[in-house]
Amino acid sequence: MKLKRLHLAKNQFALTVFFVLMIFVFGMVVDIWAGPPPVQGRRNPSRAFQGHHGQGFMGKGICPQIRTTAQAPDTIRKQRNPLKKSPDLLYAGESLFQVDVQPTACKICHGVTGNGLGIMAQGLNPPPRNFTCRETMKTISDGQLFWIIRNGSPGTGMPAFKNLKDREIWLIVHYLRKLSEPKR
Repeated sequence: MKLKRLHLAKNQFALTVFFVLMIFVFGMVVDIWAGPPPVQGRRNPSRAFQGHHGQGFMGKGICPQIRTTAQAPDTIRKQRNPLKKSPDLLYAGESLFQVDVQPTACKICHGVTGNGLGIMAQGLNPPPRNFTCRETMKTISDGQLFWIIRNGSPGTGMPAFKNLKDREIWLIVHYLRKLSEPKR
């Protein structure tokens, strides 16, 4: 009788170990199938990816955009971007536009792709600038973009970003220019 109980206890123990191992293996397989976990601060290589609640709307946006934004003073409006364009500078400008600018990232109104269709765009009149429209962007100088970012645009939803350093604004200007370039 004792032998039978001992044999039954061994079988029960073996069965328990088997099920625990199967759950462990199943967990590992599911983890592999799920892919890498999202990491705080990691960005999708294509920041215009579908599926993020804060991206706004995809599409072409309004093009061309007729606007009557206040003109920057001539000394500023005629300035060219003093930073030499490079992939690192474009990425830094993109990071500012997408995430780092405070109190709110540019993408909230201008959209992840810069099309002017961000999540806050629906409530703004006039609508935010569509930076993907070549026709509109070719008429705006670097200095004008700099001045509007720094001082805002009265009569629109564009706030002043007085807290940004000049270099940060020029980085954003480089990125804005990239948005209207033809895609390869």
